[in-house]
Amino acid sequence: MSRTPSPEESREMLKWLNRNRDRLKKQYAHQYVAYNTNGIIANGENLDEVLDLAEASRELFLIYLVPEYTGCVQFVGVRFR
Repeated sequence: MSRTPSPEESREMLKWLNRNRDRLKKQYAHQYVAYNTNGIIANGENLDEVLDLAEASRELFLIYLVPEYTGCVQFVGVRFR
């Protein structure tokens, strides 16, 4: 990537990521994804390869490592005697 995204461009790309997070989790779990507001530019398990492909596209992009799974923790109050 020849330049850093502006704050506005970064926000737009983050919005795209948030809108597509479920699809990414289903199709690209445990992969690096190079993307921008137009969609996915490159993906794969090898970061160097994904970076090479994304940079060759000459498009502005961000990289996201799609988690294999997500979860949450719930704390329940316990009273000891």
